Amino acid sequence: MSIYLVTYDLNAPGRNYDPVHVYLKRFTHCKKLESVWLIETGLPIEEIRDALRRLIDTNDVVLVVRLMKQGASVNYPCMTWLNEPSRSW
Repeated sequence: MSIYLVTYDLNAPGRNYDPVHVYLKRFTHCKKLESVWLIETGLPIEEIRDALRRLIDTNDVVLVVRLMKQGASVNYPCMTWLNEPSRSW
């Protein structure tokens, strides 16, 4: 399993982006910032990107990054989630 940071700018006003959120909620996840998700999955990064690409408009932006075990934050509740012993990295 890997931990990925998924962030996006969804730029189509009035567009229903619920399918993006439904897709990301399928995974074990933590979301405490407006457009930043941390997800845990065994899927390859390209598969996540391609699935999201099908759910967004051509003027939207998505970034998917595989995280390593080190991290630092200020007042970010998902750090507790990231540091849980159950994370397999």
